[in-house]
Amino acid sequence: SSSAASPAQDKKAAAEKTRDSILADIADARLKAKVKLLADAAIAGVKVQKLTAKLSAADEDAACSTAFTKAEMSASDGACVAKAASSGTRRLSATTYDIEIMFSSAVVSNDALTKAADALKANGVEGVTSQTSVDPITELKVVPGIDTSKLQTFDKEAAEAAAAAPEPPPPKLVLDDDDFAVGLGGRRAVAAASACALAVIALLR
Repeated sequence: SSSAASPAQDKKAAAEKTRDSILADIADARLKAKVKLLADAAIAGVKVQKLTAKLSAADEDAACSTAFTKAEMSASDGACVAKAASSGTRRLSATTYDIEIMFSSAVVSNDALTKAADALKANGVEGVTSQTSVDPITELKVVPGIDTSKLQTFDKEAAEAAAAAPEPPPPKLVLDDDDFAVGLGGRRAVAAASACALAVIALLR
């Protein structure tokens, strides 16, 4: 195999270089993680899922970790940004935070997003909304502090990288244990049917 990069790899590398230049301008770690998730989704040609809610917490980190816990998800599944709600009157040491969690649709399916939103509501979280199939570039355009000329370049490069990329695999967080058992059973049935078909073909010969 040749060591030369394929056109698809070249396009991806160009988009990632611009992404890294955009990320270098962002000081806030949580915002940086959100922008990286959005940029990576754009490069892969996948949409993002968005979950918003309001909850009281001592600080931004606590707000985000509580949000993931109450959504029954892992913090590694998405990127969370928490902002103190503008009308939030401080009660004791807690502030009300507007939480926004972004997930790549390559990681979190529509069903998994619905389950997370339902879990937040069941755990007493207010103001829960969810949005599926959000365009990552549209989201990047409203992030404060991103250089617009860099974003224009990135938009073009990401579109080219996505067009050249292989088909993305299905989302990781889709199956329940029950579904998985059915999936395996179904696969066994298909394998058995294939074996029968091969046997019939062999007999016909």
